[in-house]
Amino acid sequence: MAFDVKTLVTINLTVQLLLIILLSYASFVVRKKDLRKHCSINRIAVIVQITAILSFMLPSMLGFVKNGILFDLEILFHHTLGIVLIGLWIYINLVYSGIIKWPDNFKLIMRSAYILWTLAFIVGLHIYIRFYL
Repeated sequence: MAFDVKTLVTINLTVQLLLIILLSYASFVVRKKDLRKHCSINRIAVIVQITAILSFMLPSMLGFVKNGILFDLEILFHHTLGIVLIGLWIYINLVYSGIIKWPDNFKLIMRSAYILWTLAFIVGLHIYIRFYL
């Protein structure tokens, strides 16, 4: 079943809204000192995010290129944030798994990831509004 670009980005926007809610809940859970549940929620969120990237963002971006819309700085910034976040997720999971040493400022790294994810969402939302509304 093939979708047009607007349908793909609308589905992705819905997924991203749900992920922001899920990540906000994960922030609430960690304040209740349930680190295991917090990490499980975040792992699920990242798996859903990577699936969304492959299922919705990549095909819709190919739709941009197909329609002749070139990358601009805003889209490049959005993609860079996404790559940094995936790198942070890998790092955080290596630390949590005990493969690499736990840094003293791990809370700062986690908060930075949340802020970057939120910023990527806001930039992505602006891109959506600019191209589809």
